[in-house]
Parts: sequence; structure tokens; C-alpha cells
Amino acid sequence: MRVLVASGIDGFCHRYGPLHWGEQLATQGIASTVWAHTDPRLVAGLFTHDVLVLYRVPDGAWIRHVLARAAALERPTVFAVDDLIVVPELSDVPLLRDRSEDERRLWHDGVARYRRTMEACDAFLATTEPIAAVGRALGMPTHLHRCGVSRAELALGAAAARARDVAGTRPVRLGYFSGTATHDADLATIAEPLAAVLARSSAVELLLVGPVALPPALAPFADRVVREPVVPWTALPTSIATCTASLVPLDWQHPFVAAKGAVKYLEAATVGVPVIASPTDAYRDAVRDGVSGWLAADAHAWEQALATVVAHPERAAHVGATARADVELRFSAAAQGRDLAAFLSAVRAGLRAPHAQVPVAPALDERTLATTYPGEVARAAREPDARPDVSVPAGAGTTDPLAEGRVLRQRFPSTAPGLMRVDVHAITYGLPLDHALDASVRRDDGSEVAAHTIAAGVAPDRDWLAIPLPPESDSAGRTYTLELRARGTGPRNALSFGVGTAGAEPYTLDGAPGPGPLALRSFAAWTTAETHAPAAPA
Repeated sequence: MRVLVASGIDGFCHRYGPLHWGEQLATQGIASTVWAHTDPRLVAGLFTHDVLVLYRVPDGAWIRHVLARAAALERPTVFAVDDLIVVPELSDVPLLRDRSEDERRLWHDGVARYRRTMEACDAFLATTEPIAAVGRALGMPTHLHRCGVSRAELALGAAAARARDVAGTRPVRLGYFSGTATHDADLATIAEPLAAVLARSSAVELLLVGPVALPPALAPFADRVVREPVVPWTALPTSIATCTASLVPLDWQHPFVAAKGAVKYLEAATVGVPVIASPTDAYRDAVRDGVSGWLAADAHAWEQALATVVAHPERAAHVGATARADVELRFSAAAQGRDLAAFLSAVRAGLRAPHAQVPVAPALDERTLATTYPGEVARAAREPDARPDVSVPAGAGTTDPLAEGRVLRQRFPSTAPGLMRVDVHAITYGLPLDHALDASVRRDDGSEVAAHTIAAGVAPDRDWLAIPLPPESDSAGRTYTLELRARGTGPRNALSFGVGTAGAEPYTLDGAPGPGPLALRSFAAWTTAETHAPAAPA
């Protein structure tokens, strides 16, 4: 069996969904391919794969075309999601409370589109019980498959734990990790219990990572609050390892929040750090209260759990070690692979809903598909199962269109061995581009690593365009140059590229420096040491 995954989102969610599922299936000898839901290769990919999984994919003309092709080829389809974004009637969603009316309307329109894709599929894969209940209520074959961890995440956690143990005694520190600016209300729910514990224990620190506001009740303890910015996920274990416990307060009685997974338990447990968490479905499943973490439903329970951690850090360490063992036993790729493979095998074997007979258009080439479904088809790059290396985010503007005969160059360092892909942020302005982009990567001695010609017509608009490389085993500490040239451009019809916000050296256009660096990200292949590190000692 081969599984094709269309991924509707990049970043953190993509990693915990499609990338983890691919690793899990690989433990069962099942191959998978992951592309963006906009990728024109999906149609051809249906011929060589047995099951199509659509992860967080909204409805649209292009997706309806892909589903029709899957039906014609008798390829069963599975809709997968890890948030409660398939219930259009859900109201008062916490993350929308401070948004404009237009933003709320856009969000609800997206939910309706997710729901339409879900209902068009044959089966449903959900990561928590409240999400799975939606599929069951619709009469869809539904499978509950919890979030898990990868080999790399376990290895990075073990390495961070070993480094912490070598460092020795550390202060009692309570950590709150916020990846997005939507968690102010969550932290505020435990402000009073936190303040009480900080007032009683003058040596306790509070670590706040990411964009979260300090609740007023904690202002008197500001001198003991350590602030850190969001870090790459590969560096997160090191930050968690400085903590005695990780705090996961949630507005858990709201249906949308109650449906979230226990990812923060998984992240902390890989490092051997216990969580104190609100008792959502996922955390009740993951945490054995007082054994592998603590569950706290109200302010009194929070204060008790916090007091226990602060007064008995050695017990917290033991609970954290239990959590680490639990994650390896229940949430590793090998542990979860059999369950996922069994579900998808059942889907392949005939777990299908009846399809209407829909005429299927002849197979078209990628450029024609992009023209036929404007704005919906492009080779947008999703993160690979690899170590993030360089990251220069977009946001500081755009380059001039890369016209015929001009050369755009960007020097960039590599910090890890195994450099295997470079992404640039392409901008088409929605134009039906009809030229070619020649992209090459050279070493600092001028020798070429790889060169590709990419049809500009399938480039994404304001998204990442991938340039794959054969892995460079000795890339760590070396500098490379990305070189971009265009062929066949019209006078005002050519690709532009995003300019980044990070402090790297500027790009050059025909040798003249630009106003900043290109928006660029790169990835390096995992090494054996990074994916097979031994567990941290208990």
C-alpha cells in the first residue's frame, strides 16, 4: 500500500500531522508521499498511490477535481483534521474574540469549506474524541488517532535532558510555552494560583516563552519572570529542560479548546519534564494524574499541583521520567504506526461511501492545471521530514520582477550537515506566468551542488518554492550561493521574490546589493545520531 497525503497547512501542524504519519507508516513498511493540497502532481500521484488523505484541506474547484479523479480511479479518500474546524455552527471561538468582523467571517467561511471537503470523503481521521464525534454523527467511518512524536523529537528531548543533568542543580522554574499570540486568556486563568505560589516561594522563577501577556496578578513578581522569544522547534527541548514543570492551562470547557490535542504533554515528556494541564479529553488520555503529570480542573487544583512541584522538585523529576517512558511506549512512531496502518488498510480494502458518477476530465499537465484552476494550483512547498537549518522569514518587501538576462544571488550559511533543500518565497501577483526559472545552488568554491529548471506557471504566490539538493554531508559551517535566472519573460511578466526580515547579508541583482536578504529557508537531512539517541536516564 502507498499513501498520498495532501497537506493544507505548513509548519507545526504539518509536522504533527502528515510528517509524523509518514514516519509511523514507514515503521510498517508503508510508503507515503506528502505534497501541498495545491500541488498539481496530486492528480498524477493518484495512479501510483492507493489511498488519498486530505489533511486540513478546504473545498474548492481544484479539490473537487482531485476528489473526482480519486473516485474514478477507485482510490478511497480520508479527511484528517486536528482542530474542531469542521463545525460551522460553533460560535464564540476564543481565538476570534479580539478579531475584526471580516476576520471572523473569513474564519467561518474556511470552516464551512473544510466541512464540505470532509463530507466529500469516504472516511474521517481525528486526533481527539470531540473531533471524532463529529464524523460519527455524520455516519462516516471514523478513526481516532492521537498525536504522537517522531524519532527526532525523542532524540532531541533526550539530548536536552542529558545536558540538563550534566549541568546539575537548577532553580525551581515553572514554564509556559506560547507559540502564537492567542493564549493570553489561557495563562490568565491560572494567574491567581501562580501568584499565590510565587508569593510563598521567593526562589521560584516563571519562564514565559513566546508572545503572551503577563497577567496583572503576576506583575508584582516581574523580577522573577524570564521572557524568551519563540524558538525553532528543534531548540524547544533545551528551553523546556530548564523547567521543573510545564504549565498547560486551557479554557477547557469551551468546545473548540476542549478538542485540542495534548502536544504540550508530548513536548515536555520527551525531555522528562512533567506537565500540569487542564483536563481536556486529550490530556485525560495522556496524563495519569500524579503519575505522569498533573490534571487541574480549577484554581484550587492548580494551586495544589503547583505547590507540590515547588515543594518537591525531586518528585516532579520522577513524574517527568515516568512521562518520558510513557511517551516512548504509547506515542512513538513505532507504537502508533500499526494502528494507523490498520485503519488505512481497512479504508483501502473497501470502507467506502457511495460516490455519485462524476465525469472526469482528461489528465492535464501541471501548467494547464495551474491555468485551469487559477489561484488554487501551485507547487507550494511544505516542510520536509528534515532538520530546519536557515530561516529568513518574508515580510520586508519584494524584489523587482526577475526579467530575462538578470541574475539574482543570495549567499547563505548552513549550520548542519546534510543540506538537502532550499526554499525561496515566490511571488506571482496572481499572474499566469509563462516563462522558466533556472535555479542553482553553488558551494563557496563555485562548484555546483544542483540545478533545476522550474516552470514559473506552477510557482506559488507568496509561498515557498522548493529547490531540492542531493544531501551535502559536509555542509555544516559552509556558505552557499543560491542563483536565480529567468528565461522567456515578457517585459512586465516575471517572478518576484520575498525580501526577508532577518539580519542576513543582502541579495544581489546583477551584482548590485538589494535592500535586504531574500526570504529563504533550508533543511538538512537527519543524521543517525539525531534520530536514534538513547533515552535520558531516569
